[in-house]
Amino acid sequence: MVKGILAVILTLFALLGDDGGYPVPSKTTERLFYIQRNHNANTIIYDANFDDKGTLMDESPVDVYWVRYQEQGQRMELRKVEKLFAYGAECSPVKGKKNEYEVKLVADRKRNFRLVQQGPFNAMVITSINKQESRIEYLYIYADNTSYWPKVKYIEFFGYNIKTGEPTYERVWNE
Repeated sequence: MVKGILAVILTLFALLGDDGGYPVPSKTTERLFYIQRNHNANTIIYDANFDDKGTLMDESPVDVYWVRYQEQGQRMELRKVEKLFAYGAECSPVKGKKNEYEVKLVADRKRNFRLVQQGPFNAMVITSINKQESRIEYLYIYADNTSYWPKVKYIEFFGYNIKTGEPTYERVWNE
């Protein structure tokens, strides 16, 4: 009973979202997931890089960039410091698996992520969310911005169980 109620709450939370008034990026064929932060409404987007046939591009399978909602909603490339210390993604092919990559996110270096292509123009990033193998929908990062360099207090993971399709959620505190 409690498990069922929790599933309903998580479903509503994932569908309606507690977006804090943040704009939600439109879904595209390329969209893997996005990150929002308490600092402002600007959003970091992680898209799949496909070739003309819909296959992930080996040399750079993930395209990471800003959508600057607080300006005109335009795309802006990440600065080098942002790639290295905040939002970059490093991808390396998984040996013996075609169109599968290990992904290391600068935002959470401890967690394992996998980029998996399921078909032409169809890919997702998978990680464990609350001990369930899940497709990531988005992350929310809460940071203390009172010093020169923001200190991450926690990261919230929102996704869907890849077997059941049920919403998954986890808050990870940074110690």
